[in-house]
Amino acid sequence: MEKIVLDVPLLWADHHVLKVRDVLGSLEGVEDMYVSSAWKKVMVAFDPAKTSRDAIEKALADAGYPVGEGETPILVEPGLKKRDPKWSELGFRMNETYQADLEMSGDFRKW
Repeated sequence: MEKIVLDVPLLWADHHVLKVRDVLGSLEGVEDMYVSSAWKKVMVAFDPAKTSRDAIEKALADAGYPVGEGETPILVEPGLKKRDPKWSELGFRMNETYQADLEMSGDFRKW
């Protein structure tokens, strides 16, 4: 059995982990795998007599997760809005609930 660790930059959410696990699980010769969206890495243990690193990388690329290519999507662009200056002084944040929101929320909000 051979083990490889692959960098997969486009692996950034749990649904990606499930897809990658499905793809790798369907390959003959793959014995075990560890897929992490937090580290954007995939560890695969496989039988080199049945599959190869190239076949694994091709399967990932065909599924939309090329190894070592692409950049992690930026979900939020930095903006000019700054943090509430009172946050550090007060240690908590207060917000206001509007009466219209309370009226639309129903009884469950009371509990």
